Amino acid sequence: MKSAASIFAMSAAFSCGVIHQHSTMALQPPARMPMHRRPQPLTFPPIQKLSTVKESPQTKKELAETDNLSPFLREMVDEQRELQMNVGKALDVLRNDYPHFLRRAPDYSIYSTDISLTSPQTPIATSSLSSYQRAIAISRTMLNLLYDPERSTVQNRMVYDSTRCQIRVSFQAELIPRNLLAPRAYIDGISVYSFDLGPMYVEGVRRIDGGKIVEHRIEKLLVNGMAAMQPPYWNVWEMVVGQHGGTLAGAGAWS
Repeated sequence: MKSAASIFAMSAAFSCGVIHQHSTMALQPPARMPMHRRPQPLTFPPIQKLSTVKESPQTKKELAETDNLSPFLREMVDEQRELQMNVGKALDVLRNDYPHFLRRAPDYSIYSTDISLTSPQTPIATSSLSSYQRAIAISRTMLNLLYDPERSTVQNRMVYDSTRCQIRVSFQAELIPRNLLAPRAYIDGISVYSFDLGPMYVEGVRRIDGGKIVEHRIEKLLVNGMAAMQPPYWNVWEMVVGQHGGTLAGAGAWS
């Protein structure tokens, strides 16, 4: 048997080893847990605002050349610009007037005081703005007496001929009668509007009628597929409702 001293020494050595192991584990730093980082917001470069309309060097050059023109040439350039503005306004006005022809009077600001209404089908024509307004007013009055303006429709298509400086309007109207037993009327026509191409300025003074519409020519006017021989519209009643439009015949002689 082992002596008591050897047993005591072995126990002491074993206990010291255990204590040393625990102390060593206690001194070790704890393992770091993996940390999840927050996602960083995405950053984008600042957006540069770019204009959709760029002034080309050629445009700047043209403006500079315009400033350097002589008074005569500058006046010609200004006249062309004003004519283009008048054409643009006339297109807008006609585009708005045709669909509402039966409901309200048209805008007469685009017409010259010498506006004429002509047609190859008849020599009858108006020769002034006042007679043109009366002819349009009588036509609208007669149409509104027979047809319902709220249910009737007028459609149009227009093209600008820059070579001749003319606006061509093709229009189609479906007229709904107020009398439910009366037949509907279908009108197809072509109107041509010509502009005054005379000088805008006379002795340095701007002409009031310069660049405005000076002629309204009706090239075609069909009512239910038949030619209306005497525009504006006073022969329609004979073809559509069998009535005589003698009261309108004098409109063409007004001046």
